[in-house]
Amino acid sequence: MTPIRLGIIGAGSFANSPHRSAMEAQPDRFEIVAAHDSSPSASLDWATRLRAAAYESLDDLLASRQIEGVFITGGPVSGRFEAARQALEAGRHVIVEPPMAASAAQCDQLIPLARRKGLTLTAAHVRRWDHAIVHARTRIEGGELGDVALVKLAAAVGSLDDGPFGEGFDLFDAALLFNTTELVDVAAAPSLRHGNPSHALTALFRFEAPPAVEITMLVAVASTPLALPRLLAVGARSTLSDNSAAAAPVTGPFYEGVWRAIRERAKVPVLAAAARNAVYLA
Repeated sequence: MTPIRLGIIGAGSFANSPHRSAMEAQPDRFEIVAAHDSSPSASLDWATRLRAAAYESLDDLLASRQIEGVFITGGPVSGRFEAARQALEAGRHVIVEPPMAASAAQCDQLIPLARRKGLTLTAAHVRRWDHAIVHARTRIEGGELGDVALVKLAAAVGSLDDGPFGEGFDLFDAALLFNTTELVDVAAAPSLRHGNPSHALTALFRFEAPPAVEITMLVAVASTPLALPRLLAVGARSTLSDNSAAAAPVTGPFYEGVWRAIRERAKVPVLAAAARNAVYLA
């Protein structure tokens, strides 16, 4: 088994992320060999911590023959598109911490470029493997709830400063796991709430066929439990409610799938088109 040699773009954000832990837990599949951050001093600092070579510029990192692919994280979402585009042009596989880009139009430039180059392009939507989501999809697809009219997803976030592209963004990808038909209507609004949590962003998506999917991001302090079920599915036969506490992301299946996609030409675990649709939804 040959590990994929990766360069990290946004090393400071990566160093303390679950994505680093996931890659380091699979040393036979991934090797971090290069790191770049927004400033030369930060690049050197974090490269030392990651035991990787430091690069002061993105161009220098992409010119290195050591790397086969890049992981892009941190910084403004608007910068991820250009970093991904340059990496693909340089012949490197690309993994992006979601969102993949700042708009669906930007994604629509990256996807055909990756295809032409024969490269893997994906976004690390690891919340797809969250127990609550996997369990609900299994029961819904197995028909236990009957015809499902509505699915609600909720997550606690530290802030809504970045709007839908902030830390709750994975909810948009999760919403599309429960309905793959054409989107018909979106109703979204921030709302001020009294008590704890104090602020929320809610969006309701209606599709050509049921179920409708509602997502809610709730700003809450660490000591305040989520005031809504993490997942609620309303079916004709029964209702499923998951009030379990949020757990650490399940990252293993995603990264195992990325390795297989690159090394064995298997299907990538999160299609670039699906990552693009999550951006469009947001």
